[in-house]
Amino acid sequence: MRHFIFLLYLFVSVRLFAQSVPPLDRVISVDIRNEKIESALRQISRAGHFEFSYNPTRIDGNAVVTLRLVNTPVREVLNRVFQNQVSYKARGNHVILVRADLPEATPKNFLLDGYILDEKTGERIAQASIFEKTTLASTVSNPFGYYRLRLSTDLPTVRLDVRKQAYIGETVLIRSRSTHSVSIRMTPIPARLAVETLPIRVTEDTIRPAETLASVPVELPAVAPDSTSQQQSVSVLDQGRQRITRLFVSSQQAIHDVNLNRDTLYRDWQVSFLPFIGTNHRLSGRISNRISVNILMGYSFGVRAFEVGGLMNLVRTDVQGFQAGGLANIVGGKVTGVQLGGLANYTNREVVGVQAGGLLNTGGKTVTGAQVAGLVNFANQEVQGGQIGGLLNIAGRSVEGIQLAGLVNYAQADVQGWQIGGILNRARRVTKGLQIGLINIADSVGSVPIGLLSFVRKDGYQRIEVAATEVNVLNVTLRTGTKRLYNILTAGHSFDRLGSPRLSAGYGLGTAFTLSRATLLNLEGTYHHLFYFDRVYQATNGWNNQIRLSTLIEAKLSRHVSLAFGPSVNWYFSTDGTTQPLLQPEVSLFADRTDAYSNAHHWGWIGFQVGLRFGNS
Repeated sequence: MRHFIFLLYLFVSVRLFAQSVPPLDRVISVDIRNEKIESALRQISRAGHFEFSYNPTRIDGNAVVTLRLVNTPVREVLNRVFQNQVSYKARGNHVILVRADLPEATPKNFLLDGYILDEKTGERIAQASIFEKTTLASTVSNPFGYYRLRLSTDLPTVRLDVRKQAYIGETVLIRSRSTHSVSIRMTPIPARLAVETLPIRVTEDTIRPAETLASVPVELPAVAPDSTSQQQSVSVLDQGRQRITRLFVSSQQAIHDVNLNRDTLYRDWQVSFLPFIGTNHRLSGRISNRISVNILMGYSFGVRAFEVGGLMNLVRTDVQGFQAGGLANIVGGKVTGVQLGGLANYTNREVVGVQAGGLLNTGGKTVTGAQVAGLVNFANQEVQGGQIGGLLNIAGRSVEGIQLAGLVNYAQADVQGWQIGGILNRARRVTKGLQIGLINIADSVGSVPIGLLSFVRKDGYQRIEVAATEVNVLNVTLRTGTKRLYNILTAGHSFDRLGSPRLSAGYGLGTAFTLSRATLLNLEGTYHHLFYFDRVYQATNGWNNQIRLSTLIEAKLSRHVSLAFGPSVNWYFSTDGTTQPLLQPEVSLFADRTDAYSNAHHWGWIGFQVGLRFGNS
């Protein structure tokens, strides 16, 4: 009983496996000796576990056949039985036989078909690329290694090229211009042998008996990425480029791109409607064009002079000359020239020239020239030239030139030139130019940054001061920038002392001169607004302001602590009747003056301040 169950299980498994393989690709062995066609077909169908369907009036059932084949595909067996006088096709588990049409006197095309085989193992090779370079006719072997290709009989020379990743390339010279089968064997690339040094093996087609094939099943493998992408880490932006390419490129084109990684074809021009509909057919991803016109979208290996696209241009390697896309340009290599995109430009490597995009420009490496975008410019490495962005400019390394942005400029390394940003500029070291923005940040600068706040980490000037003046008992002040020009932010509190404001806030500019290794002279000008909070008029439209011009001495007490003191000249003006806000007797310059243009009252005096400063040495 156990043996019976095992044999039953084995029989069912074989039947199920056979039915999973298309009937024409099933490998069978037959020994037919002086049998009529009908008997021979029954023997073939039993061996392949499928059924024939045909019109007996169209097939000569009395013809006698003698044939002995081992491990041969059904289609090859049928070719030998009918001598190419019958055509056939598979439908489910049936093979339909149809009498072939009479050949034309001078046919325009002929068919080549056959199997792609591993020369060492005899296994059939799936997803191999088969193509002819003159007409660009191409196909890909199916999961069982079978291919079929239609070629023109007008070709003076037919060279059938076969490529497969991890195999040595094959070129077969086709002499006959009639329909026939050509099975091609490929040799695996030896281990530890550089792929670039491998020659293409050239053979000549000879019409010979059908090949015997290994009966090992072949599974459909996934398309492997290029070897370069396996060795190098892929950035987020490059992953996005690859996803977009896969979205618009057919699976057959993707297979060609992998298999033909050592082959580049060249054309003077091409026209396409979509990546897989054009004059370069499905080999477009391996063809470099001098002139490329894409009605909607195009896909090519490279561009050597000019390319335009209604929507998008996809280029796997370099672009030289001019490229314009209605929406976007996506280039896997280098751009030398001008690149214009309605929305975005993406270049995986260097940009040498001009890159202009409605929203976004991206350079994967160095940008030499200009990037101009409505929103964002990004260069992964150096910028030698300029970046002009509506919102943001980013350089992954240094900048030699200018960054001009509505909001933010960012350089990971040095800037030799200018950064002009609406809000923020950031660089490591700035020389041969300025930072101009609301906030400027740098490790070191060779000139004076201009802005509301500037922070220079090395060789800059940063001080936090706690001081007392004749107006406020406590003042906390931040000084930041460079000694030549620094920004001042200050706030004061009088602890409800009579005659003084409760709070004050001010901003100003200053400069510092070195008197000795331990002493500095500060010249400062600040503007203060005084808050009393008990004046109804001030809360609506009144104001109390003070302008202070100070001359201060900063004497170092230790490496990070200094004593600062000195006199000041003050001008105070008020529109709500508040008198001068003094805690100490003053040296008055003028008092309670009015002007002819407003209801303001003016006071002037000489004051003094003293405090401690904490900051860099």
